[in-house]
Amino acid sequence: MILIRYILICIVGYLVIRTLVNYGKQGKSSANINETGAKNKAPSKKVSKKIGEYIDYEEIKRKRG
Repeated sequence: MILIRYILICIVGYLVIRTLVNYGKQGKSSANINETGAKNKAPSKKVSKKIGEYIDYEEIKRKRG
């Protein structure tokens, strides 16, 4: 019974510590995302002129004759 209690306390302690560590990392990463997002506002989707113009796909119904 004591062994089970010890294992459960270890698991709860591990989960609490892991949560606190992940919370600290999220705070730093979200601040970094906001800083880099402000710098890079240039449009990222450009098509090279070598590729050509994008044309939407359309189905063509053929006449059977």
